[in-house]
Amino acid sequence: MEKKDKKYILSDKMYNVVRFICLGLAACALIYASYNLTLSYLDYKEDEKKYANIENMFIQDVEVQEVDKNGEISYSTQKQWVWDYDAMLEYNDEAKGYIKLEGTRIQYPIVEHSDNAFYLWRGVDKVKNGSGSIFIDYRTAGLEGKMCLLYGHNMLDGSMFQDLMDFRNANFCKKHQVFDVYVGYKHYLYYVFSTFSAKDTDENVYEYGFENDSDFQSWIDRVASKSSYSFSYGKPKVTDKVIMCSTCIDDYGNRQLVCMYRGEEVSE
Repeated sequence: MEKKDKKYILSDKMYNVVRFICLGLAACALIYASYNLTLSYLDYKEDEKKYANIENMFIQDVEVQEVDKNGEISYSTQKQWVWDYDAMLEYNDEAKGYIKLEGTRIQYPIVEHSDNAFYLWRGVDKVKNGSGSIFIDYRTAGLEGKMCLLYGHNMLDGSMFQDLMDFRNANFCKKHQVFDVYVGYKHYLYYVFSTFSAKDTDENVYEYGFENDSDFQSWIDRVASKSSYSFSYGKPKVTDKVIMCSTCIDDYGNRQLVCMYRGEEVSE
């Protein structure tokens, strides 16, 4: 009986040791997760502040003409968002433009480096952070090429290219068919013609150059046919300039894509 009791005592001690080890590991995991969440939250807040400061760079006092019901003209000064490419270049000499989609959080500078890794985890100030930037795939011909590929993270706080996911909703597509894109010193309207999901390994979608107009036309037809929504502005011509925006859906290579083409230049 005494031997059995000793076995039970040892068994209880081992159980308690294992239990305390498991509790300790769980506590460490919780602390580590909390630490990472805190860092992510601080990154989000820092990014919000950073991009708010960039937005303020473009807020200017503009004289506005107003006509009352009697036809009399008066002038007032109002604050408006005005693109200033020189100011953007002073902030980042690799800035190429700016992209905006009214009614969403997509209001960001467009940057480009000599590789795709640099801005993947760096902000537009070139400082490392988890949100990265909206950046051009260096393998494409840029904003003045036939097709420019833009990348942006799908952030949990709704920033960067997270709003591209809303193009899965038909009502959202109907209301958001036109982007404002600033290319260098110029401002253009860009018309959405296709939105769909694809694997990042799909070479029929992720093309980085075209041998001729026929090759480009085939690509246009291919991505247009994949669209989950029929947009109002039709397909681009081979003489048009296309932007394809890409963001992650998951960690398995699935991507949400929004394709648009350049329309008219906007005179400021």
